[in-house]
Formats: sequence, C-alpha cells, structure tokens
Amino acid sequence: MVQEASMYRHPSPAQTNRPGPAAPSEYTPHAGFASAQPEGADVPPAQPGPALVGWPRTIAWSEFRDINKRPKGETENAQISVGLRHGKVKTVEEHGEYKLGEMEFKIIVKKAESWVVKSEKTEQLLVHEQGHYDIAGLCYRDFLAAVRALQEVSRNELLRQVNGLMAEHGQRAVSLSDEYDVDTEHGLNQTQQQSWLNQIAASRESGTPLTAPAI
Repeated sequence: MVQEASMYRHPSPAQTNRPGPAAPSEYTPHAGFASAQPEGADVPPAQPGPALVGWPRTIAWSEFRDINKRPKGETENAQISVGLRHGKVKTVEEHGEYKLGEMEFKIIVKKAESWVVKSEKTEQLLVHEQGHYDIAGLCYRDFLAAVRALQEVSRNELLRQVNGLMAEHGQRAVSLSDEYDVDTEHGLNQTQQQSWLNQIAASRESGTPLTAPAI
C-alpha cells in the first residue's frame, strides 16, 4: 500500500505535507489490504476540535485503476495509495496556548496511484487491500488523538508539532503495511492474512495502537 506518505509496500510518506491556512493538502501512505469491513460512519470527535473522516469504510475496486499487467518490477497484483487530506487549518487560543480548532482530516484512496491487474480482481485480493486501508486508518486515528491533545505557546509551534506527528504516524503506517505484505505474502498466506485481520479488528474495537500479530 502506498500512503500519502504512500503507505504500503510502496512509496514512503511524503514529507512535504504542511498544515496551513490554504486549501486541502494531503499526506499519503501506501497500502495493499484485508477482509472488507462493514461500511462505517465517519468518526467525529466527542468534543469540538479536529475530526477524522473517510474511515472506517469499505473500499471497492472502482477506486483502483485497471491495468492489463503488473508494472515492471512489481510482484503483486494490486497496490493502493492512501492519502490524508486536511482542509483549512483552524487554531484556537485559550489562556495563552494554541490548539487545533474544528477542522477535518480526511483519509482517501488516491486513484491515480492505486491499480489492480484487471484479470486478477478477486474478493481475496480486495480483502487484502482493505487491510492496507485499515492499517492507515488506525494509524491516523492515533494521529488524531495525539493532535487533539496538543497545546502549544504559539501557532507556529503547534503546526510544527502537527507536522511532526503526521510524519511519525504516516511512517508507522508505512512500516506496518510493509510488514503486513511480507507476513501475508501479499495476501496469499491465508493463515497470516487472518491473523492480521484479527489484529486489525482488535485494535479497532479496543482503541489501542495496532501492532503486528505474534508469529
């Protein structure tokens, strides 16, 4: 999976993503993924502040470009590129400290960078790609929790910390996604694939950070 940081067996996170008052920007990790999850609602925070949208949800092959054969050097039949896009950055000052105001971070599939060999479209492969998307979602869920807790003495320092956390959690998504591909052999090892799906589900339900399943 590729994440904006392209998250997955694929490009590493882009470090040029900088929250700013401008139009939506993206951070991408790369991916690949597991069993499809039920369509879920966006996850708004309980308190005012930044919200994560676009996950959890079920992805579809329509979000990938169809290609006739694997790109040169590739050993898998699909690749997903996941991005984290933010809208206008809003900050709030309270008692001399700055924190993020109400704004959205949206997880997206970057279709231009996501592809599937059209003759190889299977439910099993889509489940594997879903796993990549969920790995990104879980890492960015943790990112959201971290940025919601930030309070800094200046707006610039706040945005610097947000950028650092974005890079940190994006890189974590890339690392986990790469490990997921290796362990599952890009979804071909069904025993390991199921172990990862169970681990992903447990992290979603418990709210604890995702870790690779024990071998």
